[in-house]
Amino acid sequence: MDRTTAETLERWGLALTEEQASRLELFRAELLEKNARLNLFSRNDADFLWPRHILDALAGAPLLSRLVPPGGLVADAGAGAGFPGIPLAVALEKIRFDLWDSSMRRQMFLTWTASRLKLGNARGVCARIGQSGGTEAGRYDAVVERAMGKLENILPQCLNMLRPGGVFLAWQSESGEGAAAEAVEAFSYRLPNEDKERFILVFRKG
Repeated sequence: MDRTTAETLERWGLALTEEQASRLELFRAELLEKNARLNLFSRNDADFLWPRHILDALAGAPLLSRLVPPGGLVADAGAGAGFPGIPLAVALEKIRFDLWDSSMRRQMFLTWTASRLKLGNARGVCARIGQSGGTEAGRYDAVVERAMGKLENILPQCLNMLRPGGVFLAWQSESGEGAAAEAVEAFSYRLPNEDKERFILVFRKG
């Protein structure tokens, strides 16, 4: 983690310990090692895993630490290569994370990575939201998603996963309209060397 990354986290009110930073570096190394076989991320991002993916995922940590109580349960609704769930699990050790993905191959990677990083608060779940027999309904204190598709398509399913009063955090490239108008909060931020503003929209289940 370089100085620019540390300064960005500090602006967001997030300070990582040396152990947490080391775990994230190990996560980055695992991604690079496994990518050729598992196709976890674009090859064009190989040199930019920290700013484009790890740091972007960590933008949600201050929100979750405020909105989810210690011991709370969070679902990453489409974890893929582990974003945003694994960086969030590293940063928020008192919150539990279920890392959902419909691919058994990716779920095995997520399970291996959680073990490799010694994350006792994260586990892989091989399932697709809305197609798990309803077992996820009303279970979670929060749901997070990053780059899963159109917000209006996934919003009802993600809200269904929440307990009453739970929150859904959606990473978006713009604040948008339509479904975004239902958000109760919008956190805006910028990544290093980017002029474009990004957003995390917060929705609450009544």
